[in-house]
Amino acid sequence: MDLVKWNLWVDYHRTDGDGFTHTNVRNAEPGVELKQGAHVVVGNEEADPAVAEIMAVKPTGVVLVRVLPGPAEDHLHLVRRTDAKTH
Repeated sequence: MDLVKWNLWVDYHRTDGDGFTHTNVRNAEPGVELKQGAHVVVGNEEADPAVAEIMAVKPTGVVLVRVLPGPAEDHLHLVRRTDAKTH
């Protein structure tokens, strides 16, 4: 089984009162398109990847995402094929 590789680094503990997780455009893998309404695979070196919906991309570079419950594999159909990398 291939492992799903995240393409946007997040710290799952950086959430706001609305439940959105905060990250930054600098934390995206090269070529990943970050736009409101898109879905990306998120994660970090110490946690399992998940799929998240991009809620906002601020002019300051802050990206707000809503992490979907469950493993990334359950939601990969929401991510564009070119963005969901496996290794």
